[in-house]
Amino acid sequence: MQIEDVIVEIERIVRVGLTVLFTYLVALWIAAAWWTFQDIRSRTTDLLLQVTATVLVIVFNFPGLLIYLLLRPQRTLAELYDESLEEEALLRTMNEGALCPACGQGIEADFLFCPSCQARVRQLCQRCERPLLLRWSMCPYCGTSAAASPVPQQMVRPQAVPRVVIEPELRTIEGSISLDAPIPLRQTNVAP
Repeated sequence: MQIEDVIVEIERIVRVGLTVLFTYLVALWIAAAWWTFQDIRSRTTDLLLQVTATVLVIVFNFPGLLIYLLLRPQRTLAELYDESLEEEALLRTMNEGALCPACGQGIEADFLFCPSCQARVRQLCQRCERPLLLRWSMCPYCGTSAAASPVPQQMVRPQAVPRVVIEPELRTIEGSISLDAPIPLRQTNVAP
């Protein structure tokens, strides 16, 4: 009887061990399917691809997980977004000075004046005639001191030029409009 009791005890232990092992493998399979679903959602917004990857792991279990790991997109959407932000920041630093310091409007690299607010943003080098930022103390192209080089007369910001504006003053005599009345001239200062 002792041998039969030992065999029954061993059978019971093996049965419990197999049940625990089977339960562990099922839990691992469900966890792999859930992890795949979460991982593919972080890597793409394509619903068909999300479902396909999850079904691949559910149907083929661990070989399906290996196939998914080989075929999945390399970067997550968050990594792609961070990369695009870094690229945008890099482009902005490369184009530093591409905004008018006075009004903040975009300007080209060779503009001497802002077309929006007419503020001076660069000056020409006296020697090589390339545009220089106002904060530079020397020309990086030819080495001429920018502080010593006077601003050429034709590059000085144009002053307001008087312009004559003709405004007809309509006079009414008993409700009628007289266009024969003298037209007053008014002088205004307008920058070209």
